[in-house]
Amino acid sequence: MKYISMFIGAMITGALVFGIWPEMWKSYGIMGGWLAAVIIIGLCWFMNHWLGLFSNSDRSIWIDQGMPIAAAGIAWAMVRFGADFTHCLPTFTFLLLGGILGGVAAYFVKQHNPNFRS
Repeated sequence: MKYISMFIGAMITGALVFGIWPEMWKSYGIMGGWLAAVIIIGLCWFMNHWLGLFSNSDRSIWIDQGMPIAAAGIAWAMVRFGADFTHCLPTFTFLLLGGILGGVAAYFVKQHNPNFRS
């Protein structure tokens, strides 16, 4: 059941980011982009983390909303614009690099402050 709730929460997050955010930005400019960021990411964080759709035990890898948003972006580019998957490889590469850098940074923070809990 927890995998189904994680899938649904991730799917909703990706759909909101690529369904509403571009339209807010087009309609209201930079302020619309910032407003969409606060509303969409805040709402999805509340739904996924506070309400518990993303369930993580204390000894597991922390799953965040970045991977579902990136996956939705790649699917969106392929479906809406007819992009080939090879055109999405730079996005996927930077997604992996960002995850690796974030993991390395978290490791060093944890080494210097063992009581730190994200």
